Amino acid sequence: MDDDALHLFEETLARYNRERYDAGQWSDYGRLPQGHSPERWAELQAMGCFELLRPEDDDRAAPMADLLPLYAAAGEALWREPLATVFAEPIAVIAQLADPARRRALLEGLISGERPLGYAHRETGDGAADAIATTATKSTAASGAGWRLSGDKAMVVGVDVCTGFLVSAIDAERDVPAVFLVDAAAPGLQLQRYRSIDDGIAADLRFDQAPAERLCDGAAAIAAANARGVILAAAEALGIMRGANRDSTDYLRERRQFGQPLLGFQALQHRLVEMLMRQRECEALVASVAEAFDHAAPMLSRQVLVLRVEVARALRHITREAVQLHGGMGVTQALRIGRYYRRALMLDSLHGTADLALEALSEHP
Repeated sequence: MDDDALHLFEETLARYNRERYDAGQWSDYGRLPQGHSPERWAELQAMGCFELLRPEDDDRAAPMADLLPLYAAAGEALWREPLATVFAEPIAVIAQLADPARRRALLEGLISGERPLGYAHRETGDGAADAIATTATKSTAASGAGWRLSGDKAMVVGVDVCTGFLVSAIDAERDVPAVFLVDAAAPGLQLQRYRSIDDGIAADLRFDQAPAERLCDGAAAIAAANARGVILAAAEALGIMRGANRDSTDYLRERRQFGQPLLGFQALQHRLVEMLMRQRECEALVASVAEAFDHAAPMLSRQVLVLRVEVARALRHITREAVQLHGGMGVTQALRIGRYYRRALMLDSLHGTADLALEALSEHP
């Protein structure tokens, strides 16, 4: 997507947010059993957003940079649509498939919106990103997918739209990690759904000899999927930062004390400037790491860890400051600020904690 097209896309998303998202959606989503609006999900598809995934020429994945405005818009307007089931980790896994026909079939399922896929990699426990306890063994049945999975996965999002799950597991035949596809209606698969802190829907998955299809070796696919998920979560975090900074500035401009707007006090101006600077720094970092991902840069894994740490720190700082600047109103249901903060907490937990990323960064060559 060239610069003009990207700018037009950003304007289209901004207009869509103004026209289709307001405070009423938040309470509505809290009452929806699937945690999102199927109507909004269909609108995104009708707008052609899913076509962003269609590769150019013979590439296996469309450019990551094209998706950054979509995720930033999602963060700023607090979308609850399960974008990750189409745009995030599944694309990275599909790109690793050696069979072109299978790769195209799975990709078309995402682009058409007919077969969204959940990504189940995180194990139950402390959230360490690289620990895989789920195992896969060859099936002895005459029919079926050929493999059986046993184990548990935690915090899988968008489960109510998923037709299947991409699951990381240890291939017991070769003792190596691999990625398997499990149908959402497969026998031996149990889902324990729950409301997340941001009022969305997530689930823990239990596999008890669930039939599965082996898609590809796991090391490269898992690394690419985790990197893609982190980058797009960071883009969503940028949208939250922008919204929190905008709302905080507007609030201080409207509220008055001692005969003048709160925005006139220099101490509060300094806090707003620091919040804005943290946002600007993250914008440049996200764009840089997205470009590195698209070009398979040799130091990508280290760059992703840096991104994970820096964006988490900035998002935590900005949302906490925004809540404080709003005072008691910052934690009410009437304003976006408290919801920005809760969504920030959710993003901070989706890909392992920032502390784990910092520990991994300290050990990275």
